[in-house]
Amino acid sequence: MKNKLSAIFPLTLIAMLAGSVPFANAAEKSYSLPLSKPGEPVSIDIEVYRGSVTLVGYKGDSIEISAKSSVFSGKDKDLKKVQNKINKNNAARSTDGLKSVKSRSMRLEIEEKNNQVEISSEVSNQHVDLVIKVPQRSMIDVELYKGGDIKIDGVNGGLELEAYDGMIIARNISGPIVAETARTDIVVSFSDFAKSSPSSLTSHMGNVDITLAKKVAANVNVQTYQGEIFSGLDKDFVDVDEIKKNNKGHKQKIVLGGIMQSKVNGGGQVLSLISYSGNLYIRKAK
Repeated sequence: MKNKLSAIFPLTLIAMLAGSVPFANAAEKSYSLPLSKPGEPVSIDIEVYRGSVTLVGYKGDSIEISAKSSVFSGKDKDLKKVQNKINKNNAARSTDGLKSVKSRSMRLEIEEKNNQVEISSEVSNQHVDLVIKVPQRSMIDVELYKGGDIKIDGVNGGLELEAYDGMIIARNISGPIVAETARTDIVVSFSDFAKSSPSSLTSHMGNVDITLAKKVAANVNVQTYQGEIFSGLDKDFVDVDEIKKNNKGHKQKIVLGGIMQSKVNGGGQVLSLISYSGNLYIRKAK
């Protein structure tokens, strides 16, 4: 994420958060980031190596960031490899007359230009819990590698979410949304459903559990390889055959069955639910 914008974004905010802004507690920081173009669309990219990310939509024109950090002391094979290499390189150095100083500072980078915001924490031995208030219209892209969950509430813009260890929980959204987890569940409630682009929720080893508001119109596609499908929809699911043709290359791909579809409220944009070994749950809001 940093590589995309580091050449054009100033590093002022990075330097401020790293050291010069006074905070009561080095392990707990907050920052209010005004947007360059109030009232216009907002794009927010978040990349966290270890921690959790909570995003709450609100009617405002600033990004309100609260962060708490702690030193990670658990088991991590990747981190252990790095530490072993460091210890090996430093084994011959004397520490006589020196005392160990443990770092408690938090490393959090924030960059903004023309309503494009990037927030990142890439320190491998630091666990950072982020709680961020964002304008409801924001488009959000989050990658969380290790630690806790991604939680989102009340954001109306497009969402792209990846969690490798934790869950993805999104409530009161309209999408479009593309979300993927490796070993955990995806839980989403739709207050509406955007017609602009298709949405997709994929869990490789977890469950996908969605709730649709009564007014939502969508073509709900479901596919699971080893799990079960549970539906509370009025409309039954039927088999769908997939046919793709490439006129230029004279190539055809035909998939018979495997995907089932229910046209909710007459149908609409596609919402795909996929789990390779977990269950799918489709609910109607009461």
